Amino acid sequence: MDAFFFRVEHDLIRSEAFKDLGGSAVKVYLTIGLYSNFGTGWAFPSIRTIARQAGLSRQTVLDAIDELTKAGLLVASKAKGKSTAYQIIRQAPERPKGRKASQKPPGSVLEIGDEGAKTVPNSLEEGPFSVLKTFDALAQDVGPAGRKGGPEQESHLTRPDTASIPLPGTPFRLSAEGRLLIAVDLQELLTDQGLAPQLAEKLARQKDPEAVAKVLLNAFYLRSQGKLQNAPGYIRAGIEDGYELLPEVANRLKLRHREFESIQRQAAERKARIRQEAAQAAEDAAIAVFLDNLSPEELDRLVATAVAALPAPIVRHNPTLSNPFVRGKVYELAGGADLDE
Repeated sequence: MDAFFFRVEHDLIRSEAFKDLGGSAVKVYLTIGLYSNFGTGWAFPSIRTIARQAGLSRQTVLDAIDELTKAGLLVASKAKGKSTAYQIIRQAPERPKGRKASQKPPGSVLEIGDEGAKTVPNSLEEGPFSVLKTFDALAQDVGPAGRKGGPEQESHLTRPDTASIPLPGTPFRLSAEGRLLIAVDLQELLTDQGLAPQLAEKLARQKDPEAVAKVLLNAFYLRSQGKLQNAPGYIRAGIEDGYELLPEVANRLKLRHREFESIQRQAAERKARIRQEAAQAAEDAAIAVFLDNLSPEELDRLVATAVAALPAPIVRHNPTLSNPFVRGKVYELAGGADLDE
């Protein structure tokens, strides 16, 4: 099994920008790094996921993200109605002496988006899925050109993440029913692949998003294999003609879906176990309250009766109330609720 790691430059650790960070900001930086694509640095964890992984409150995570973006160590990109994308900056930004950490870092521009102002380094001219223009992202997950394993964006099954699971390194998710979902603006994604804006708008408006996602995944895979020369032409033809998934891509998605089903089963088993344990605890508490109201004499009599009524093997070594079988029988003899119900 491959060893996974998150690379951090030595110069970044030694930088003033990093030294000025609060502890929560450092934890959020490392947590986002855990979920980032190894090659691109882009990650898509929800605020809930970051908070759970870092052991922080939601507001603390939001404050830490703001601190990291202002320090030039994180880029946040938000499209309306879509998941926020983050890119880790592994190299320390240069900062003139005397500049406070809360000021905008040099070499950056201020973007005003749906979530307010965001600081973005000028050197990052492309959006969160610009890597898909070269079709390298999916190669890490479905092709031999890159590493097949890596930290997942979100693998924990807590709401609202129970309905789908991410395909690492891509803007797609896989639903519990096995359907492909797109986590970004579809028209913008198609434009990034080289389609003309008017054509991208038309296809995004008229075509089923899942059908578009299938063609894009095919294109990413073919390019990773060096088998695609005219990507925009293939994508247009595939969307218009309704291409299905290539067998190699379909097999990868099946494996991912099986993994998702396994995670869901484990989550369901945990929930059932927790409910069972809670029910048992409530029952034990009810028995304890009931027996505490009996007189010592009555309790001794009931214990003797219970021990005589129960099979010898289960009371031979412990004929007292600490034996759950004796305790349950005493509760029954004393007129408690039927434990078999």
